Amino acid sequence: MVLWGAGAAWCPQLQRKKDHIWEFKYLLAQRSSISGDIELHTTPWSSCECLFDDDKRAVEFKEKFQKCEKSLMKMTNLSTHLEEKCSGVIQLKAHVLDLKFTIVTPQYRQLILDADTSLECILASLPMIIYSGCAKCGLELQTDENKIYKQCLNCLPFNKVRKFYRPALVTAEDKGCEICIQVVSELMEKIFLNIPADWLNRFIVPSSDTTYGMIVADLCHSLLADAEASYLLDIRSHFVLDENSYPLQQDFFLLDFHSDL
Repeated sequence: MVLWGAGAAWCPQLQRKKDHIWEFKYLLAQRSSISGDIELHTTPWSSCECLFDDDKRAVEFKEKFQKCEKSLMKMTNLSTHLEEKCSGVIQLKAHVLDLKFTIVTPQYRQLILDADTSLECILASLPMIIYSGCAKCGLELQTDENKIYKQCLNCLPFNKVRKFYRPALVTAEDKGCEICIQVVSELMEKIFLNIPADWLNRFIVPSSDTTYGMIVADLCHSLLADAEASYLLDIRSHFVLDENSYPLQQDFFLLDFHSDL
């Protein structure tokens, strides 16, 4: 999709909610002169809406298309998939080498957690891998000079704020082959056993000294430190090839994560 004019403002929301169902209206479809793929271009009349899971349109879409998609999902290994260079939805078993988070600072730096990162360091880094955002769309919200969160203009009059895990870039390895997979906030929460980012400072039970943040740090450390552990990943891949089938671009997006192999 190519965003023009006012449509460019959609980009942050689309990036954060790639695994959600969206309704777009009044787009222009045309074939790319470079890749040959069909592209969707926004127009001055275009609109977009992220659909909730219980929205009638989302339910009907899932019933019609997602069942078919799951039946077409195939189990493969990374080497074969990279050799075939076919876009689609696959399942593979892989080891997680590292997690990369983009931290919003004046310089925009990257936080990297890997097998050499200690449990104590991961625990201390948790405040950097979460953010406060609009509870409806997930847009990260900044504060004003009075430390009051600015409103999400796209979701007014809705004004609730909650914490989210930052999207991550996961390096996955399978028999010597490595790829970087984009993981959205909701799936980061699933990887951390569905512990909400809002809960990290809470005690598990009132009489305990253990917080949910300690549990998340331990989960993250185990995910990275165990060299023998592998996980079943559902991945959507997208390849852009030149006329000689050389990949000009390859993107991978995590659709689901299964820890109980």
